[in-house]
Amino acid sequence: MVGVLQASLFEWIYHRYWLHRPWLPPQMFTAHTLVHHQLCKHEDTFHVTEEEQEEALSFQWWGGPVLTAINAIPWAIAALLTRGTGYPGWVVTATVAGTILVYYIVYESLHYQMHKPTVPFIERSRFFQFIKNHHRLHHVYMGKNFNVVLPLADLVLGTLVLRDPQPARVTEPAARQIARRHSAWGKRLRDEVAGTDDSSPTGVEPLASPPES
Repeated sequence: MVGVLQASLFEWIYHRYWLHRPWLPPQMFTAHTLVHHQLCKHEDTFHVTEEEQEEALSFQWWGGPVLTAINAIPWAIAALLTRGTGYPGWVVTATVAGTILVYYIVYESLHYQMHKPTVPFIERSRFFQFIKNHHRLHHVYMGKNFNVVLPLADLVLGTLVLRDPQPARVTEPAARQIARRHSAWGKRLRDEVAGTDDSSPTGVEPLASPPES
């Protein structure tokens, strides 16, 4: 239970202060806020239907091990400090680390399923529909609904939004322009333009400024 609570809180902190803030390393903010959020912004683009949208849909392969290790550090320090006291420090550390890793795997799996539905029985479940709508609202209001798996931290920290008071919106063309300014897909398009005399087939347009995070 402690591991689940820690995972929800860490997910909230990591999502809010690293994925939506241009801190180091800036690649996380770029991939998540300037690419993923722009390509899957509103109801009409939330589901991934184009290859371009898949670029920042998942984290890098090393994301799970690194985030698990970060979460295990305080428990490992506690285990070292309490050696010889009877406190099962390393067992607790391993249990929490395992919980965090499972939470991360669930995060990646559910997030992928939210944007690119592939498993019908999961898609139909009430819990999944709840957290999918929860995440969809995050794409509309980037300062709300930071949890993807369990919105416990959102509830406690006051960032929980259950419904959108506004009617459904359509993703503006500037969103794709922003994404292409920072994505590998956009770089490939620019390289294609640079290698030809006629740039019209690629459809590369003037680029807009990044959104507020």
